[in-house]
Amino acid sequence: MAKFRYAILENDKAVTAANTSGTETIDLPENGILSDIDFMCRKALNYTDDTPLPLWAAIQKLEVLVDGSTVVKSIDGRQAKALCWYNKGPFDKLGWYQASGSHNVYYHHFPLYFGRFAGDTKYGLDLGAYANPQLKVTWNMTTTTDHGVTYDAVTTPAFTYNVQAKVMDGTPTGFTNKYVQSRQIDDWATANSTEHNVEVPRGYDLRGLMIEGAYLNINWFDLLNHVKLDFDNGKWVPIDMDYENVKACHLNWWPAECAINQAYYGASGDGIDVQLMEVNGHSSGATDLDNATIAYGFTTYGASTLLKYTEAGVAQATASYIWLRDAGWGPMGTTYVPMSQLLDGGVEEVRTTDYGRIDLKVQTGSAAGTSAHTKVVAEYAKPNGQ
Repeated sequence: MAKFRYAILENDKAVTAANTSGTETIDLPENGILSDIDFMCRKALNYTDDTPLPLWAAIQKLEVLVDGSTVVKSIDGRQAKALCWYNKGPFDKLGWYQASGSHNVYYHHFPLYFGRFAGDTKYGLDLGAYANPQLKVTWNMTTTTDHGVTYDAVTTPAFTYNVQAKVMDGTPTGFTNKYVQSRQIDDWATANSTEHNVEVPRGYDLRGLMIEGAYLNINWFDLLNHVKLDFDNGKWVPIDMDYENVKACHLNWWPAECAINQAYYGASGDGIDVQLMEVNGHSSGATDLDNATIAYGFTTYGASTLLKYTEAGVAQATASYIWLRDAGWGPMGTTYVPMSQLLDGGVEEVRTTDYGRIDLKVQTGSAAGTSAHTKVVAEYAKPNGQ
């Protein structure tokens, strides 16, 4: 029988207040089975003429490495948030405060799961099978644009972070001696009506592919206009579909509501990352100034323009605090293709060594533009010790 323990690896660690970027290296425990890591961070927030930089845009890479260079996790802040939702985590509660001033008592959470969900006892990273396990976090508070949204950088961010790890001592019943590896495998700039091919790395059993398609005031279906998944040049083509079928599949694969809650600081005309592929429900409320109507440019934009109007119908050009709740689908502008939906008998992973080549083809529409970037994350079930 295994028992869980929480290891506090860093507790409210403050980086020099004026530092605006860096890489933090945190040593992980050297024994036990690692189930989850919670990386939490905060910073000062300042509004000049654009909304303050959100932490998911400031966290440029979350890496877990073992044996010096073997990749266990390699994703950015947005991808960590999205994967949290796909793994049944608390996506809508990870960081709800995005305002102005030195309100850096509010942590933003970035969970990393080494199983299929928090506390999974079938999968996990066996720390004793490796040397020098580490978490590396690369951050940059000077970032002023992300997915087309313009932000105010913070000159004195007072970056502070917390790290806790959930570890199993002993071997749980039914343990597979595998962990879930997550890593970005491609990142490319879009072009109108163009197909991009991603060759999916083979070697370990594939659990899923997460595709990101979001940019300011561009419809998600122009970024993910057609998607094709091809094993061995046509031997098996489980997916070959236009955007409307991609959406239908996503809603069947992931029927639970995806919602985001946040306190936001901004003025009418500011950009806003709504953190969804598509908004199907919206509610809002003002905390101070007279904002009668708060809306977005369009519901199929993953990042949009904030519209704030007074009761007289005048655009509210003064920044203020507003509460937002948006519901829809596609956390952080992503869709995720789970291999479990393409196989029978409860099998959750595709054995990639059965194929000589695996291609994911993503085609844009005529209005994709040239500024967006599409990214793909692959997740594998990888045996411990390899």
